[in-house]
Amino acid sequence: MTTEASPTSDERLMAALAHFFGPIVALIVWATQKDKSRFVRFQSVQALAFDLTVVVVAFVVIGCFVALVFGTALLGTTGTFIAANQNQDSGGSILGLLVGLTFFLPFLAWCPMMILVISTLVARVIAAISVFQGKDFRYPVLGARVEKFLG
Repeated sequence: MTTEASPTSDERLMAALAHFFGPIVALIVWATQKDKSRFVRFQSVQALAFDLTVVVVAFVVIGCFVALVFGTALLGTTGTFIAANQNQDSGGSILGLLVGLTFFLPFLAWCPMMILVISTLVARVIAAISVFQGKDFRYPVLGARVEKFLG
């Protein structure tokens, strides 16, 4: 996106708010500013596209988490039946391992979600600061697609 003049302080503020506060604010900024400023229009649509991408990734991560919880619960139940049908020495160690996995794996599954949350916050802050300084910020890959979408 090329602009003839640098964005005004109000335009920079609106674009920064759209990036930092998420999809509802970005949608409000877009709806109220789309005809007034190409800079704000582009940045608010880009912020919306980023938020949509984050939501899709979050649903995938949550789906994997749910599958892992049910999988480990099934594994724990199966392990209990296996341990009950074996002798006491090896059955106890298998049961202990399976119970440990049943409780440990779901906690481990939250790591990707925490990475997503932290990286989203960092990206929002970088984008907001960048556009507030008047720079033409672009998310990698997403920025070019948004520009092509807007024409």
